[in-house]
Amino acid sequence: MQIRNVITAILAAGVLIQPAQGRAENNEKKQEMIHELLALVGVAEMAEQMREHQSNIELMLMQPSYPQMMELAASEQVDLSEENRQLLLARLEDFDAFAERFHALFVERLNFSKILEAVYLPLYDKYFDEKELQQMLVFYRTPVGRKSIEVMPALMQEAAQGVEEAVRPLSIGLIQEIVAAERAKLAD
Repeated sequence: MQIRNVITAILAAGVLIQPAQGRAENNEKKQEMIHELLALVGVAEMAEQMREHQSNIELMLMQPSYPQMMELAASEQVDLSEENRQLLLARLEDFDAFAERFHALFVERLNFSKILEAVYLPLYDKYFDEKELQQMLVFYRTPVGRKSIEVMPALMQEAAQGVEEAVRPLSIGLIQEIVAAERAKLAD
């Protein structure tokens, strides 16, 4: 994948193939630019917020099937007697207590900054060349660029809320239409 990106960049720029050392230096320079861009846009700060949010999402997804999940986890404890397995299940019944412990461990052990960096670096490398990265760096260093970084989370949240509010009447109408159609089938 990286070789294809290098070849594409060379062809697009219309230059001859550089020695391997030159490509490595360019790649390092590009990686440094991406790191600087990620720092400017606040990926580390975003990671902290996302870590908290992701823990809550994981727990929301677990809660409906929590009893079955714990039953499965307890059944995998093959060295436990049935009596001890039941005691273990009883200790794990309280989802709220589990959620509190899960959240604490999740936040403690998940290094979201490293995950985001591992995800963002190849994506920025894939979608932006050095010239574009340089232009982005110049922009994000300006007062307007810094303001865009600052207001973007609130802007995106308000936009998502606005879209949800705009779509909700259609969703309610569709639900009512489907219920009415199924009710009409009952009369048939």
